[in-house]
Amino acid sequence: MGNANVTEDGGIGDSTANTPPHSPRRSRLPILFPPQVPLAPLQRGNGPPFHNQMWQNESHGIVAQPPEQGIPVMITWNYGGNNVAVEGSWDNWTSRKALQRGGKDHSILVVLPSGIYHYRFIVDGEQRYIPDLPYVADEMGHVCNLLDVNDYVPENPESVSEFEAPASPESSYGQAFLAEEDFAKEPMAVPSQLHLTVLGMDTTNVVSSSKPQHVVLNHVFIEKNMASKSVVALGLTHRFKSKYVTVVLYKPSKR
Repeated sequence: MGNANVTEDGGIGDSTANTPPHSPRRSRLPILFPPQVPLAPLQRGNGPPFHNQMWQNESHGIVAQPPEQGIPVMITWNYGGNNVAVEGSWDNWTSRKALQRGGKDHSILVVLPSGIYHYRFIVDGEQRYIPDLPYVADEMGHVCNLLDVNDYVPENPESVSEFEAPASPESSYGQAFLAEEDFAKEPMAVPSQLHLTVLGMDTTNVVSSSKPQHVVLNHVFIEKNMASKSVVALGLTHRFKSKYVTVVLYKPSKR
């Protein structure tokens, strides 16, 4: 009904002033846009490609993660040689690092992430390893040292002070000197356990067949009251694993 002129590109001409007002019953719906999908950058005439810098910064902030902080490790070789290098599994054995010589030792400081690595030395063109450190051999017989890299937390002496034993009370100690009677008693010539020998036991007693004490093993014993007898008995007990064997030798007391 209006006099609006529609141009070829779909636009509305200048005669929109005569367009009747919109009816409240026929209110238009809000315009919906499809979700935006990032596309390849558009090429200009002769200029460089245009990138959406804002979208790139946001995407990198979500995907990128900070790299793990390395741990410095000192590798030392003190078994001689002129040209010493080291190679390891930290870079899949792709490079060799030359060690710096200081006196008789060669050393290098490397920064590695935490983990367990295999490494070996190249000394004057020959593969070597340190036998005093942990090492492992593969199926081909090649021997490599093992390197366990982890964060070392030094001990804090203040944190372990609560585990120390308390000081002994002064009242539990005295300064009294020993009396004379403490020195008058002579010590025993033979320990009391050595009196319980096989020769001194009663053969009619059942207890005599029990296991001998370990203190009587490998000792030669003589029977008591040998002066009143014409025969002297000498005994020796020794042990073989869980069995005890006693040898008794009888000999005349006088020739």
